[in-house]
Amino acid sequence: MNILFIGTTGIHHTLIAAHFYMGRLSEKDDYSELQLWGDRASESLGVPLFLDYDHMGNKVYVLGVGWDVQMAQKSIEQLDKLLSDDRPGLIVEPVFIKREKLLLFLHRLGRMKKLNQLVQMLIAHLLTREINTIQKQVNRFKEGVTFV
Repeated sequence: MNILFIGTTGIHHTLIAAHFYMGRLSEKDDYSELQLWGDRASESLGVPLFLDYDHMGNKVYVLGVGWDVQMAQKSIEQLDKLLSDDRPGLIVEPVFIKREKLLLFLHRLGRMKKLNQLVQMLIAHLLTREINTIQKQVNRFKEGVTFV
């Protein structure tokens, strides 16, 4: 089974959610130290980024899909359904925060190399205010998911 956490960016809040899911992160950890944190080069490839296996051997990925996360989720799920011959192979879990627009603005601002380091620090600070929201979504996901 593959688990794909999606959000406006794949290298910020979705990354935090995936690490929470795998039990490798606490609310007090420094999120900017996470593997792939703010890694624009990896995200610009436009492919799901593999993080690791969870405790049940499922592959865990993150993907930034831009502004319309719900449409991306539907598209990915439909494509998986078409290609999977009715075998469950992918779970797509969207991650939302209250300050999505601000995150996306900062992420785009970070394209300017001179600003990128400052932008990453601002994003890390922004997401410290969203940690409870992210944690609650991950907990709901963990409670509701069943693996076949």
